[in-house]
Amino acid sequence: MLRESSRSDPPEPRGTRPEQVQLRARRSPKLIAFGVLLVVLGGLGAAALVTLGSSNEPVVTVTRDVSRGETLTRDDLAVVEVPVTLDVEATPSDRLSDLVGQRATIDLPEGSYPLPRHFGEDPIPTGQAVIGLLLPLGRLPTTDLAPGTKVRLVGLVSNAGFSSEATVTTRPAPSDGGAGFALNVRLPQADAVKAAAAMALDELVLVAVEEA
Repeated sequence: MLRESSRSDPPEPRGTRPEQVQLRARRSPKLIAFGVLLVVLGGLGAAALVTLGSSNEPVVTVTRDVSRGETLTRDDLAVVEVPVTLDVEATPSDRLSDLVGQRATIDLPEGSYPLPRHFGEDPIPTGQAVIGLLLPLGRLPTTDLAPGTKVRLVGLVSNAGFSSEATVTTRPAPSDGGAGFALNVRLPQADAVKAAAAMALDELVLVAVEEA
């Protein structure tokens, strides 16, 4: 007789999971916290951008170098945003049209901010002249002499009796050698030589006058 095998039959395979049954993935608390952090940071970033944008103001700038005496066109002007903390003197964008057609009384480099006082009549009208003055402290006011300020030139000593109305065309600036303040003024052509002679002899005084 054949001996029966002592090896036991292999176990039957366990039942397989139906395809319809899916295991639920475990949610990592770290990943959840990281996602919440990203959302918070995104909100803060958006708020910062809104705040930054609201702190700017639109102002007028020139798009090319404008020389003294040139008339501005609309193409010469543009609107740019500048931070209010920059504390720059500029013309608001809603007044851009006020500058179109105006004649520049000073040179305006590209990117500068034109102001209404930078424009006016022809800087050297017929019968007028522009001269440069170098006056020591005490021979001109210490107040701000902006371009367009009306002044009077007065002669002293040998030039006593000389007097001429004039208009400041450039602000006084300290001279390189510290000898005084340099500025340009526009005055009647007939008085230009006399004013220059009085200045050369250190006999000229500049007086600010009230505009009519």
